[in-house]
Amino acid sequence: MIADSIAKSIVQGYLDNVQIHLETVQYTKVAPNWGTFLAMPDVTRLYFIREGQGWIAVRNQRFFPRPGQLVLLPAGQPLAFDTEPTHPFGKYWCHFTATVGEINLFKLIDLPYYVDAPDPRALDVVFDRLIEYQKRPCMTSPLRIQSMLLEVLALYIDQAELNRSSVRLKVVPDGNKIERLLAYIHDHLAERITIEDLASVVHFHPQYLSSYFKSMLGVSPIAYVTRKRLESAKQLLADPDLSISEVSRRIGLEPYYFSRLFKRHTGLAPNAYRAHLNR
Repeated sequence: MIADSIAKSIVQGYLDNVQIHLETVQYTKVAPNWGTFLAMPDVTRLYFIREGQGWIAVRNQRFFPRPGQLVLLPAGQPLAFDTEPTHPFGKYWCHFTATVGEINLFKLIDLPYYVDAPDPRALDVVFDRLIEYQKRPCMTSPLRIQSMLLEVLALYIDQAELNRSSVRLKVVPDGNKIERLLAYIHDHLAERITIEDLASVVHFHPQYLSSYFKSMLGVSPIAYVTRKRLESAKQLLADPDLSISEVSRRIGLEPYYFSRLFKRHTGLAPNAYRAHLNR
């Protein structure tokens, strides 16, 4: 059983590296006879229900979303849905992909199929803007679309955590290997971590370990370790009682190298970053 702190770190590792792409987005008032069965759709569907009644089934699990709820239907799961003919659904909907390396994000983490939107009117604005940027693209439209879609996904995950205490890891083929690797990094961040160390954790050849890790998370093992060290350093620098040397020791780096690395990635030396926090 993975400890909650490590599981959270693993989920954050996935979210750090997620790549998201919008296929299409629209608002639709469905026809009274709307209803269908889809066997293993290849895109993830997100519905924001605004009016009407009906049901949606995922793997024969049926639920009845209400206006003001977001519904997430991951790719690769058989779907069926129907609406109340006298009061059909009106909904924003989009199709998108979310991948970590080469893997669908929703094969790695388990989320509820629906959550309540905390501010439905604000979400209306987000979906309207998504539709507008897709219809009238400009040079920055891809950036704006990706930013807004990530914001909606973050909102969904936040609501899922409020409702269920945590977002759970799924059991997937080979998933336990990446989980063991991330757990090892989490537990040994204050020590020197080499590719050989990581390869021994899962009994891989070091060269294969690097390609495997990148296929799962989209970044190299060294880049991931560096990121986690810098994240930890930022948290530690918030404690004024810790010296810069102690911060660097706790993340497994020599003080001089830590200062150079921190400034290269953040634009501020550790002391300057700490001063900025205390303003």
